Amino acid sequence: MKDFVVREFRHMLPPTIFFIVCFNVLVLTVALLAHGSGGELPTYAAATVAALVCGKAVLVADKLPFFNRYPHKPLIWNAGWKAGLYVLVALVFRLLEKLLAAATNGYGFAAGLHEEAAHFVWTRFWVVQIWLLLLFLGYSAFRELIGELGRGRIMAMFFGPVRKGEVGDG
Repeated sequence: MKDFVVREFRHMLPPTIFFIVCFNVLVLTVALLAHGSGGELPTYAAATVAALVCGKAVLVADKLPFFNRYPHKPLIWNAGWKAGLYVLVALVFRLLEKLLAAATNGYGFAAGLHEEAAHFVWTRFWVVQIWLLLLFLGYSAFRELIGELGRGRIMAMFFGPVRKGEVGDG
């Protein structure tokens, strides 16, 4: 059981870190743009929870039997397919989160659902979905590239070994 938990945690860690950074940069951007407007701002805690949801979405989507649908096509096929699946799973988790919030708000499920629906903002929903799609597409494309070239080669390409004469040669 311990090995299973450790393996799943390691699988979930890279996408969660990726989305923690991305979502917190988005929160910072929104805060800077809205400075002085008096509107309600998202919090860093909310961004971190959303990143955990996306990490969980990756974990669940990767277990689907039809996940690796285009292994012999160009990488963009699998990256696009996987990004779409990630977005759908994240959407289901977001909806379940809203339903759970509606059910536990103290007024009962029906009243809570009515309250959630009354305050639902479609523009915010679509902005979040568009951002999720773009971020998942970038994540999926990079992950496909790592799968094709190997983690070691990608690490060397980005952070490669420093050769003599490269540092301080201004």
